[in-house]
Amino acid sequence: MDKPLKELVLEATDIVGVIGERVSLKKTGKNYIGLCPFHDDHKPSFSVSSEKQIFRCWSCGVGGDVIKFVQMRDKLDFPQALRLLAQRAGIDPGRGPGDRRAAQAREQLQSAVRWAVSHFQRNLESSAGQAGRAYAARRGLVAESLTRHGLGFALDAWQDVVNAAKRAGIADEILHQAGLTASGDSGRVYDRFRDRLIFPINDHLGRPVAFGGRTLGDDPAKYLNSPETALFSKSHVLYALDLARPAIESGGEAIVVEGYMDAVMLHQFGFPNVVATLGTALTDAHVKLLGRFAKSIVLCFDGDEAGIKAADRGVETALRTGADVRVMLLPGGQDPADCVVAGGSAAFSAQLPNAVEALRFKWERMVSALGPSDSRGRRAAVEAFLSFVTRSAVAGGIDPLQQGLLVGRLSDLLSVPAASVYEMLARSKQAPRNSTATENTDDATEYLRSVRGLPAGLVAAAEETLGFLVSDSHFLRLVNDSVPVAFGRCETWNRLYHLCLNLQEQAGGYDRAAVFGECDDSALCDLATAACARFAGGAADHIFRTAVDRLASELDLLTVEELRNELRDSPASDSAAEKLQQQLALAQRWRGRQEADGCFLGAERSVRTGN
Repeated sequence: MDKPLKELVLEATDIVGVIGERVSLKKTGKNYIGLCPFHDDHKPSFSVSSEKQIFRCWSCGVGGDVIKFVQMRDKLDFPQALRLLAQRAGIDPGRGPGDRRAAQAREQLQSAVRWAVSHFQRNLESSAGQAGRAYAARRGLVAESLTRHGLGFALDAWQDVVNAAKRAGIADEILHQAGLTASGDSGRVYDRFRDRLIFPINDHLGRPVAFGGRTLGDDPAKYLNSPETALFSKSHVLYALDLARPAIESGGEAIVVEGYMDAVMLHQFGFPNVVATLGTALTDAHVKLLGRFAKSIVLCFDGDEAGIKAADRGVETALRTGADVRVMLLPGGQDPADCVVAGGSAAFSAQLPNAVEALRFKWERMVSALGPSDSRGRRAAVEAFLSFVTRSAVAGGIDPLQQGLLVGRLSDLLSVPAASVYEMLARSKQAPRNSTATENTDDATEYLRSVRGLPAGLVAAAEETLGFLVSDSHFLRLVNDSVPVAFGRCETWNRLYHLCLNLQEQAGGYDRAAVFGECDDSALCDLATAACARFAGGAADHIFRTAVDRLASELDLLTVEELRNELRDSPASDSAAEKLQQQLALAQRWRGRQEADGCFLGAERSVRTGN
């Protein structure tokens, strides 16, 4: 039997070598000692055992194997750290030929992107890059910023990258997969980025994965990002996080802006803890990524209406993931780059104390949106806000103390007793969810849209079963064949189920926090939240089996109904009779043998007589 990947990695990796890359170690007897990188250590208390391949700090108490060290050092989860060490050791983390081919293809893309970074930088430094340098100077960018952020220039030419890559031995197909080229209807390949100041986009470990470009001409697309590739998903990457990470870790705070020009300018003016989204709203994956390094997040978006709406969406995302969030809106519709260019670092610093706590911002936005000029409007705002609070609390976004303080604030706002507010919160939490499957409003969440048309009973049963699986990996071993079949009725159910399976396979177990940590989009987070709301906690195996039986019964009912609808429109035939036999078997499981026999006999007579 093949050894597990973890065992292969530990066998192939020397912990002293890995730790020695970041910590100055001195051999003392059998062990190596140094200053602990995980706390403010002034005398060596960090010990590494070459014999046992473990580390331990005798002061702060951290310890573990080399995988644990990389997890803590790079703020990675277990699978990410394992893959990183596997690649370092030359071990293919793939589990089969297809995975190995995918890993090789990914390395080709990474190589092409690294080459393109250098190519664009050479363009900017050349005589042909004068236009790019002039634009950067007009925007106030200094040479040090250009170098620090690796800025480059895409020539005003259709095949500069295509031809240069060909000379470098890079295939057209690799360029296309890396998002560097596109093709017209005639099949002619051309450069995606033309006449643009280029901003290389790195992942949080500093590896280039994509590009952003600011047009120097009259292209209506002022900013252009690389398309989604095997290396790059804009909902998972934050611009400049690799550079901002040390400042974020040391200060505990991250400032999030909308664009890479804003981020570069703020870094230049002395705000090294700034990162940027890439033309997309702040996502759950963004917040979880930042949460590895930051204790708090300040959302600083443009002060215009679009910026306010972006901040509003960002607050919902951040609170849903449990982050400590404040919102800073610049006056006069300014963007951060304009603010520091016009008024220097002092102008931006002066606005930071005005950042509004996220819940207050959300409340004020709801009040404004619902226009509570009368008691009815105010009541609608409160109920909408409390619904939001409840959803966030279930997901872990709002702790009990914070919720208690919020109740007090709402009590003051409404001039009603706190007990009444608590009652409204309780009603919001207990509100029936069985209408979600038929919800047809345009503002329904992505998850609610994914269950439209499914029976409410099936939705409730699936969420209940997933509540067990999300909360405790123990229940995975009790899953029967009907569970994955039922989850196959909804893509989001299926994704969350397989997320749990992957965590179990990779880490040998998980808890609710680990599952939420892997939910990288709003649909998964909303489903996980709904599932956990149905889980009572501390449930026994027989209760889980009852939930699974209920799920199987709801699936049987749906299948019976589908067969009936199909038979209603199908001609009398042997195949129709065979389908009726399937219907009988399902009906026997749900309605009992006597009722099922009667149903089948009646249907069989109908088929034989052609009625």
